[in-house]
Amino acid sequence: MKAYLMLIRENLENYGKMTAQEMQDDIAKHIKWVEQLVENGNFKGGDPLAPAGKHIKGSEKVVTDGPYIETKEGISGFYFLLANSLEEAAEIAKGCPSLDTGGTVEIREILHTEQ
Repeated sequence: MKAYLMLIRENLENYGKMTAQEMQDDIAKHIKWVEQLVENGNFKGGDPLAPAGKHIKGSEKVVTDGPYIETKEGISGFYFLLANSLEEAAEIAKGCPSLDTGGTVEIREILHTEQ
């Protein structure tokens, strides 16, 4: 099987508006989904990400806080999926609970380079 990176993008402002119970429910949905991925042999790893980070841009290497103020959407987490093809990985990704709350996911095959 090939490895794929699945990036989860969500409206990061929503996290500040969620109640503790809503946050727990969201986490429980992800845990259940991961259990299914493990059972099917499609899970390699993954984690949520902190809402803030740093961006480094261009040859001048300018560092700014991220995500950018003008955008509400940011990368909230990632999964490493195992699948036989990009199409299969996309079908697996359709089960991501973040899609049910307006999020989007991006799938990319991980290319291994020889050293």
